[in-house]
Amino acid sequence: SYPLAINNHKRAIRMVENSQEPFRWEKALAEYQALNKIYEVVSHSSVSMREVGVPEFYTNELETARQLAADERYQAGEIALLHKQNRLAAKDALVQFEKVNQLIPNYKAANQKAEEAFQYAVHRVLIEPVNDVFRLDRNEYNALQGSFDREIFRTKISNPFVRYYTQSTARQDPLPQNDVINFALVNLTSPSVNVEKTIEHFSREIRTGTKKNKDSTIVDVFETVKGTIVTFRKTVVVNGRMEMKVFDYKTNQLLNQEVRNETYSWRDSWQIFEGNPKALGEGKSCPPTYGSGNLEPSPYLLFSNLSNQFANYFRERLQTIYQNI
Repeated sequence: SYPLAINNHKRAIRMVENSQEPFRWEKALAEYQALNKIYEVVSHSSVSMREVGVPEFYTNELETARQLAADERYQAGEIALLHKQNRLAAKDALVQFEKVNQLIPNYKAANQKAEEAFQYAVHRVLIEPVNDVFRLDRNEYNALQGSFDREIFRTKISNPFVRYYTQSTARQDPLPQNDVINFALVNLTSPSVNVEKTIEHFSREIRTGTKKNKDSTIVDVFETVKGTIVTFRKTVVVNGRMEMKVFDYKTNQLLNQEVRNETYSWRDSWQIFEGNPKALGEGKSCPPTYGSGNLEPSPYLLFSNLSNQFANYFRERLQTIYQNI
């Protein structure tokens, strides 16, 4: 089996070397690595050495194949890099130079070539400040813009070939943007307040003492006690609508448009009790005899929470849009 294995690998090497298929030297390299693996197995077994003799180790041939394979990949990367203005060509160049580095680290300065290809393979997205169609006050606008900055720019992008820019950071990059994204708040309702009230009535007889009848017998005295629990449920709701538009940076062509409606609801509930607490019976606690509702949030706080919902939604949408670009 040893000479058969050696001959099979050598035959495969000759076929690859005489072919014109792309990246043929990587296949030759794999065959030489297989031959050297056989050498390692045989040379570590005294029985095998006695049977087949000293196996051959193909050091020079393997390194020659590695050199030729790296050069073949490097040339492919150079050709692709000539068309680096095309992102797909730049990505192909990056793949080729990364393959070169796997074969021979930084062969012919492949690291620098890979970095150049990567910069041209990046899809640059300019995200403009939120367009305030609704004319918010300064604090509300800052809350809305702050939510988008925090969610979009401080979250790691899943696709390494996508990069988000603000207007200021875009000016620092010599390469142009690919897309421009505009967010606009197009509708906002005033907070609406709704309070629901439910009333539960309780009644039970309780023993209040004893009394002596005319016939001198002692009997229990009962009294009917009553109580009422009033439950209040308050809801404060604010609604808004935002629009996202994605434009091609060079042509200003509209690529994508989406409208999102969001609702933020603040809820609170409390109870008050009127009457005799003994009417509730065992196992039921008596709420206070006065209102204990939490302080209703300000319109600014409501809008701030609504802004967070918008920003979180559109962050996820951008992740989806640019996931596989």
